[in-house]
Amino acid sequence: MCEKSQATLNSKENETPLISVIVPVYNAESHLNRCIKSLVEQKYTNLEIILVDDGSTDSSSLICDKWKECDQRIHVIHQHNSGVAAARNAGLDYASGEYIGFVDSDDYALPDMYYRLLLNMKESNSDLSICSYERVNPDGSMYSNAIPCGKIVMDSCDAFKYVNLHGYFYVIVWDKLVRRELFDNLRFPNIQQGEDAFVVYELLDKAQRIVYDSTKLYRYYMSDGSLSQKISLQFVEVTKKMLNLVRHKYPQVEIYAVYGYLESIVGVNNRIAVNQERRKYSTFTTYTQQEMKHYLPLIARQNFISKAQSFQWALLQISPKLYDVFYCLYKRKHRNISSH
Repeated sequence: MCEKSQATLNSKENETPLISVIVPVYNAESHLNRCIKSLVEQKYTNLEIILVDDGSTDSSSLICDKWKECDQRIHVIHQHNSGVAAARNAGLDYASGEYIGFVDSDDYALPDMYYRLLLNMKESNSDLSICSYERVNPDGSMYSNAIPCGKIVMDSCDAFKYVNLHGYFYVIVWDKLVRRELFDNLRFPNIQQGEDAFVVYELLDKAQRIVYDSTKLYRYYMSDGSLSQKISLQFVEVTKKMLNLVRHKYPQVEIYAVYGYLESIVGVNNRIAVNQERRKYSTFTTYTQQEMKHYLPLIARQNFISKAQSFQWALLQISPKLYDVFYCLYKRKHRNISSH
């Protein structure tokens, strides 16, 4: 599986800051070796790789322990199954690095990911460094909607604009390198969906400067299980809090936060449509119609929203049942095109 690494945490030849990379692990035996190998083989070697085994019932625990024997930079935490938020928090409590990164156990990082993230951070004197990624589909094909914009250095205000627009960066943690101090008094909440968004919004608010590089340095693996349409209203709650934060602290970009908030509402409605559970979520449907009626006129003519999207959202406001029919037809057509 591996050869013993001669790399050390603190190289005297190349004085570099320690990066702690936290990997929550749960029943990931199919892809775990690839994930860990991608970290061990990083161009930037001064890493503290923290594998948090969250009560796995497959061979993941054994895989983690074997890798620990191969590379002294690897540390393993075994805990009872408590969820991804608790696993990441355990890693944060253990981490000793000056910078913090996260990788999911079925994904992998390209060899120069952390080298580039840290270099960008140092060159721009930023607290938070972000890269782009490609999605790896179950059939092996790759997809990315990243706009090739190069590097953008921004403050918190601009960051709340870009995070709410398509094609830049998103409310995920595994494409980011974070100055450790930003995690002071900040941990992942124990919620079903939206824990990443909660933390990312806090980081964007706390950072003095943020750098984004559109280079695709991370591979996000979408398994068949990832395609399941789970419904959770917690992500909408998190984005509503983001909207309130932006409204009070960064009002000049409020319109983009409104867009991001409505996007989260539409995302839940799309899952309701696919699962055919409109009647079950009648209260949320009413909430959707009220929010669309209130906010849609504010953004319908903005240049970052297409006419098709405006029509789609207006249909959702007027007739959710008809919206469900059109959305499912669209999904079916898109699936047929993708399969050819």
